[in-house]
Amino acid sequence: MGGMVAVELAAKHPMLPAAIVLISSGVLFPKAALEDEEKVLRGLRSVTYRTAIQALIDQICLPSDRFKAHVEDTFFAIPQEQWVAHFEAMFAWDKVSAARVAACKLPVLYIEDSGGCYSDLPRFSRLCPQLVIGKTVGSGHFPTLEIPEQVNSMIERFVETHLSP
Repeated sequence: MGGMVAVELAAKHPMLPAAIVLISSGVLFPKAALEDEEKVLRGLRSVTYRTAIQALIDQICLPSDRFKAHVEDTFFAIPQEQWVAHFEAMFAWDKVSAARVAACKLPVLYIEDSGGCYSDLPRFSRLCPQLVIGKTVGSGHFPTLEIPEQVNSMIERFVETHLSP
């Protein structure tokens, strides 16, 4: 939910951040992603919620991801009610996300992972014309774990080109 938090901060306090970087973030969910997330939420509310968590992990991690076991350990350590609250908060924020994105006037970098997209990037670009989009190669939802050199390089270049001293 870091992308949502960053957009919310930039929209409500535009003078506070100089720029924001969103990495593999759900900000403006595409319709298909929302439908998938609704299924996940139903599964998380059930007695077989651990199956829903495993399905979520399998969806967001590539088979080649080296840190998948770490993600599994972390995700399964989170109590069921926190998972439900997390997904409910995502749906609640999605109702105001377009207005928040449109309110962002500062430089925004969105780094998309190679596993899939959690944001409607064409819509994001229309609402936030200063948006810069990067895409990683070889990582699922956690590119900062799997391929930090790519992520860091994109952030460094974004800072160099969009934030002059």
